[in-house]
Amino acid sequence: MSADEVLRAIARWQIPVIELNGMIAEHLGLPWTDLQALYVLANEGPATPGRLAQRVNLTSGSASRMIDRLERAGYVRRVPDPFDRRRLVVEPVDEAVRRVGGLYDSLNERHRADVEDLDDDQRAALLRFLDLATRRTEEEIESFRER
Repeated sequence: MSADEVLRAIARWQIPVIELNGMIAEHLGLPWTDLQALYVLANEGPATPGRLAQRVNLTSGSASRMIDRLERAGYVRRVPDPFDRRRLVVEPVDEAVRRVGGLYDSLNERHRADVEDLDDDQRAALLRFLDLATRRTEEEIESFRER
């Protein structure tokens, strides 16, 4: 199996992932970027509005409106930054994360079963690749921003 075959398989997988996320956002009545922001907060923890804007590629004004929408809908709340009480951070509401995450439970269970079918060496290789892929993609994001 060649590296190109693996990369094509990853690209094929990204298409239905993006489609599913779009369907879930529509089901929830959210713009796609709002769902992405909730995903970022649920997985990375609270963030300043500026950092959240950066992670979902929005201007600060658009991010502020997005945070307002998510807060009104009960998905997030603004709280004092534990490291600098003069600033606010946005944190996800646990119940909302569970509710939205529940829409992915079926898929996650199937993924879990597929990963459990791999042996330890295969899981280690997969994890190593995913960690590197994340790092390389973040490097590319930074490079793209600098252009």
